Amino acid sequence: MRGFFRKWGAVALALVLSLSVFAGMDGSSVQAAEDHAEDWMADIDGETMLSSISIPGTHDSATQYVGMRYIFQCQDTSIAQQLVDGYRYFDMRLVLDGKEDEQTLILKHNFAKCKEDGGLFAKALKLSNVLSDVYAFLQEHPSETVILCMKAENSKDDVAQVQKLLYEQIDQNPQMWYLANEIPTLEQVRGKIVLATRFEDAMELGQQKSGLHFYWEDQGDREIVDVPYALSAISDSASLWVQDRYNYDTSDKLDAIVDDLENCQAADDTFSINFTSTSGSGKVGHPKKYATTINDYLLSYDWQAGTSYGIVVVDFATKDLAKCIYETNTFVK
Repeated sequence: MRGFFRKWGAVALALVLSLSVFAGMDGSSVQAAEDHAEDWMADIDGETMLSSISIPGTHDSATQYVGMRYIFQCQDTSIAQQLVDGYRYFDMRLVLDGKEDEQTLILKHNFAKCKEDGGLFAKALKLSNVLSDVYAFLQEHPSETVILCMKAENSKDDVAQVQKLLYEQIDQNPQMWYLANEIPTLEQVRGKIVLATRFEDAMELGQQKSGLHFYWEDQGDREIVDVPYALSAISDSASLWVQDRYNYDTSDKLDAIVDDLENCQAADDTFSINFTSTSGSGKVGHPKKYATTINDYLLSYDWQAGTSYGIVVVDFATKDLAKCIYETNTFVK
């Protein structure tokens, strides 16, 4: 009997000691493990260039509650929850709403409005709603940074007006934003939102205020190409690789995703954005159908520690999937 207690007592002691390395023997080991997704950037060297970090992201981030969900829903959690789950890149589709002298920016996917909740008469989700959630998260977790990639979703909208209303929001909390078209170090942007834009600088704000220029040609062609990603320029000294074959069926899309993961690594002067999302090649898309298969594949993928995968953008984001991506980073503390 004494041998039984001696054996299992040693096991228990080893477990406590291993947890103490993580928790510092302060009794917070379980809580620390639970909170890691919220603060995973805390243990990355601040001198690391943002482009060299593996960053989980979400596609059509605001579509938890969206019209015509079968076709247009790409997420089933809020942006606030995605932040808690470890996601740090968000795909924001902005549309002008309201009368000309009372316009505001709301979120849409194509022509379907994103909404505040799932109620029948729910209000449209405004950019200001999302920013409130992001500000609150960053104030509570100042080690983190968030990239908001803004796209003018309605081709008929005046881009200058979209940009004007966006900057009215930014100017309410300018200390919370990084606006230069230069790849920053992590330390430069801890506690801040990094602005990235997929539209022209219609207001001619210049390189120090117009955000990272994330422009790329549409990749909606269904043709299967040998090189599924394309290179564009952020600036004279920085580049952007993007794989966004959003009309591929599952097998072809997985080939494109893996090709990017294996051959298109990010670097100090190069962002990489690898969209794992697709609506398929049919006339009517159903993102969840494809995400189920693709996300299962990504969860079992042989992610390599110490590899810069860049921004990996997913549909129907989960905490486990975010962890697979951000744990490939080199943690120094």
